[in-house]
Amino acid sequence: MSLWFANEVGDTEASKKEIMQIFGESLPFDTPKPTALVRRIIDISTKPDSIVLDSFAGSGTTAHAVLAANKKDGGNRKFILVEMEDYADKLTAERVRRIISGYAFKGTQREELHRENITWTKLKKASELVEQVDKLKMLEGDNFDKITPKVDDGVFTITGEKKVTKKVEGLGGSFTFASLGQEMTLEKLLGEAGEDDASMPTYESLAKYVFYTATGRTLDKLPPKAKRKLGFVGETELFRVHLIYQPDKAWLSGNEAALTEMMVDALIADNPDKSKRLLVFAPAKYMGQRELTRRGVDFCQLPYAIHRILGD
Repeated sequence: MSLWFANEVGDTEASKKEIMQIFGESLPFDTPKPTALVRRIIDISTKPDSIVLDSFAGSGTTAHAVLAANKKDGGNRKFILVEMEDYADKLTAERVRRIISGYAFKGTQREELHRENITWTKLKKASELVEQVDKLKMLEGDNFDKITPKVDDGVFTITGEKKVTKKVEGLGGSFTFASLGQEMTLEKLLGEAGEDDASMPTYESLAKYVFYTATGRTLDKLPPKAKRKLGFVGETELFRVHLIYQPDKAWLSGNEAALTEMMVDALIADNPDKSKRLLVFAPAKYMGQRELTRRGVDFCQLPYAIHRILGD
């Protein structure tokens, strides 16, 4: 049986103070996890290149602990945080931003540099503990004003302290904050049969959907409208992706929505990199795929659900 006591891995009261230090104010978050607790878990369960997932990110303690672990051992751990509450950006992500780049603070900052349980065997080799203290003073002496060893309840710790008058130095690293949009199932995206045009996806929504489906890449934003005259939405190292679509059932049922030879000629002429194949999403085509393939074009039928809506 393992017991992790508050003097080893912190408690909620200490973690509240930690958040107040980072933000400079009290925040309406009652149960933040102690960073020391998550650090302990990371030390035990991860490798320097592990990916750490926290499905209930809360105040962002997991990201804080991962960044601190990387700073300590030079690792390249990555984190994925998921949070559904409305504080995801202003608290969870903002904490990570401040931890990475640093934050305003005035007072004494403490950092635990070493921790181990004291046993009788280790007491008999007390000189090794003293050597550990001397080694850390040599390695970390320039980073702290004072390095203090301490034994409390059978636990030996070495803590670094430094006075901060303006700003706490950031841990470094980077992250991306993203908000999930509309659920990308065809039923949610395209609506049910019999619904009007308002139920159909916008051009941007469908463009992002087909681009991800075709390439496995996320399309952050569409090109300017001037560059979308032939339905161009984005490209990768191998493909240029085009979408022929309007959220209009009558238009989609007409000839304008179909891929024609004239349109193919224009797409090929507009392709600045002839080594890239063209992926064209459209409701229909008036050319055979063999001829399209010969010309470097792959036709991709728009999702069947669109045709279900149109009544085909």
